[in-house]
This record gives sequence, C-alpha cells and structure tokens, in this order.
Amino acid sequence: MRIQSQPSRILLTGATGVVGGLVAPALAGVGASLRALTHRTAPSPALRASIPEAEFVPGDLERPESLRAAVAGCDVVVHAAARAGFVTLDRDRQRRVNVGGSEALLHAAAAAGVRVFVLIGYTGTVQEREDVATPVDEETLPEGVYEAEAVRMKFEAEAAALEANGATGMRTIVVSPGVLAAPRTETLLGGLVSLYAAGELPYRILDDVWLAVTDGLDLARCVVAAIQRGRGGRRYFAVGESLRLGELYGRLAALTGMASPRRRLPDLLVEELGLLSPVLPPHSYLRRLVLPRELVRHLRRLAPVTNAMTRAELDVTACPLDETLARLVNGEGKKSAGAEEAAG
Repeated sequence: MRIQSQPSRILLTGATGVVGGLVAPALAGVGASLRALTHRTAPSPALRASIPEAEFVPGDLERPESLRAAVAGCDVVVHAAARAGFVTLDRDRQRRVNVGGSEALLHAAAAAGVRVFVLIGYTGTVQEREDVATPVDEETLPEGVYEAEAVRMKFEAEAAALEANGATGMRTIVVSPGVLAAPRTETLLGGLVSLYAAGELPYRILDDVWLAVTDGLDLARCVVAAIQRGRGGRRYFAVGESLRLGELYGRLAALTGMASPRRRLPDLLVEELGLLSPVLPPHSYLRRLVLPRELVRHLRRLAPVTNAMTRAELDVTACPLDETLARLVNGEGKKSAGAEEAAG
C-alpha cells in the first residue's frame, strides 16, 4: 500500500509513560528525527537505549506556552501523554492535563504547521454502552454516557482531536488500543496473567466482561501506519481479538497447564470491593487483586470490537492472542494493580 506521508521530525508526548514507551521505538525506526516531550519523569536508561538518537525536550501540558518550542519544526505529533487512573484525588488536574492539555497541543501543532496529529485514544470510549452484546467498530458513534470520569475525559480529548481535522491543513487521527498486553510493562491484563501463572489468583472475576486485547507491538505498528497511510478525521482501532474474560481463563489454563480458579466472585461484590482501592497501599498484595469501583462498572459496560476498516486502510494485522499471552505467561509480563493503565 502506498505511503502518503513520510515524516521528517516527529514529536512524541508521554514517552516516559506506558503507551509512549511502547510506541517510541517504532517511531524511531521510520526514518525521521524523533523529539520526545518530557515533564517531570526523566527518561529511563532502557528508554534512552531504545531510542538513542531521540532529542528529549521539556514541556508541560498545563502550560501551553511551553508547547510552542516543542512542536516547532515537527511535521508529525503523536500525543500519548495523559494523567491516567481511575483512582485520583485531583480530578481537576487530570482534566486540565487530559482535556485542556490535548486541546492546547492541538492548537500549538496547527499554528506550527504540523501535517499529522495522532492522538492515542481508547476503544472503551466507543465500547461503553447499554447494549453489550452487539459489536462496535471504528464508525460506531460513542453513546457519550460513561461510568468513569477518566473515560469521559478520554472521549473529550478524542472529540477535540477529530474536530480539529483540516485545521490549517493538519490531518488528525485517533488510534485507540483496547486492554494492553505488553511484555515487561505494567498493565491490567499483564497483572492478571502474572497472578494466574504464579498460582496467586484465588478466584475468578467478571467472567462476562468483554476485553478487546491490544498487543503492544500492534499498537506501535498501527501508530506508524496511521501516520503514513491514515485518513484525517478517522478513529482506528488497534486491537486484536475480543473475548470474554471467562474465555481468557480457559486460554490461560491451556497455556499454563494450571486449572482456572473454581471460585467466582459475584460482579456486585467485585464492584463493592473496589471501594477499598483508594486506601490500599500501592504495592500491597490486596491492591493487585482489587480493581477500583469505577473501573469495574466501566468494564461491565464494554461491548466487543471489530476493526475491519483499520486493517484495510492501514494494512495491519494483529498478533495472534495466544502468542501475546504466551509471552506474558513466560515471565515477560509485570504484576500490576492495573487501575492506572486501563484508560491511559
């Protein structure tokens, strides 16, 4: 498929975060200079090693004036930065960063003559709905009613990006992962798989919840393909297989040879236990097993995902789910409470 856009300099926000860290090496490999915006977290040695030629520049999404220098000279912006989390005591700041910061970056990019702006979205902004039996796709309209404020903010940032398409000739695109599965990365699904493989998952939860799984490698490839071939004003779904969580336990049993837990907690109990998550120590064992209430209520409203348009227009294919899970089962995943990642 013909490449319609070959960038010369790319700005990546959120490079020190989970999503940005997954995307950065792929961006560094497209033959363009890579500039990474950093806030307070210094790049890790591993990140510097993965993108050794990258230029790291300071910037703050709450200070629009700091973004002008960051976007200067760039023809592509990939916006992966966010203040993630379903449990936070500072919703106002989360909104200033996730919504206000995204809008400020869009304005700065348009003023600087950026040609392509890619926002890393979240499939859950479209998946969450009353009817959880009917699959959704890239052209399904969001219902706009959300159980979690963090997901609502994500939706608002996506809407701002799509509405900005065509501003001063800038092509805006949303690339949305589902539930991330990436080796050596702290994610909701990686934490669940690690607990299962270690024999430390005492019960089954949320059997009927739909998961649209995104391999970290697929997300990186999809972002690059969106820059090169994506159409402005589009939402693309960087997902592989959608399956119910109860089916996932069966996949893990086949991969590990370990039987699934026999006990199942009722969904309502899982939701009520989530009220404890704000007061649990960050690295406690119980924190790894308890999901925030807002996250549980959000997950219970997710529909399955299809992405035929993404595969056709971007010419991408997803890693087989069993291969993704096998990498996590073989000790390459990290245990995590997962709450801070799922909508980030």
